[in-house]
This record gives sequence, structure tokens and C-alpha cells, in this order.
Amino acid sequence: MIKSKQLAKSLYELSEEGVQDLDAKFFAFVEKNKLKAQMSSVLYHLEKINELAKEKKGIQIEVAHVVGSDTVKQIKTFLQAESLPEVIKIKKSLIGGFRAKWNGVVYDSSIENGLKKLSETIIK
Repeated sequence: MIKSKQLAKSLYELSEEGVQDLDAKFFAFVEKNKLKAQMSSVLYHLEKINELAKEKKGIQIEVAHVVGSDTVKQIKTFLQAESLPEVIKIKKSLIGGFRAKWNGVVYDSSIENGLKKLSETIIK
């Protein structure tokens, strides 16, 4: 049996190659092999694969709450990464501010990090 993760990976790779009429071919394959029951799982894996690809190609921004496009633009401008795609993740533990991962470097401007540094300074 074909696993949903395999289907998602194949579909993603074929889409990257620019295969003509991929959607029609994929759905015909699914119909022929009676794989409709796996479609929600395929979609889940496809979203995860796409998110990982975006993270590799772009910038990952973690924030404590939902932020507007202007805030995302300001963060990307600050990091000189305006042209890169971004993946936004909500991480309530940050309290406020942001943490960005790009080009193997973590830029941490979160309140969580500020409080941690303050605590370390006080303890010394």
C-alpha cells in the first residue's frame, strides 16, 4: 500500500519539476488506486513538506501573537531579508518581541530572552 507521506513527497517533487496537468494526473492516480481515504493525510504531509521547504529557502519568524503584514515587513527589513519568503509561527512563551531564524543564525529580540538575560545578570 502507498503511504500518504510518500504520496505527498512525490506530489511535491513533481510540482517542483513543473509537471504539466499535475493535479488532474494526481487525482486520476488517486481514483485508480482507491486512495481517496488518504487525501486528508496527504494534505497534512504536503503542508509540512511545503513549510520545511519555505524554512530552508527563507526566514522563520516566531512571535508571541498574531502580527500584521507591516510588522513582518519591518522584521524582514531589519534583517535585510525583504525578498525572502517567511514562515510565521506563534510561540506564546516569547511573551512579546520576535525570534527569527535565517541563514543559520538566530536573531532573538523576544521578551522571554530579555527576561532570561536579566535574570542571569541579577543572579551573578
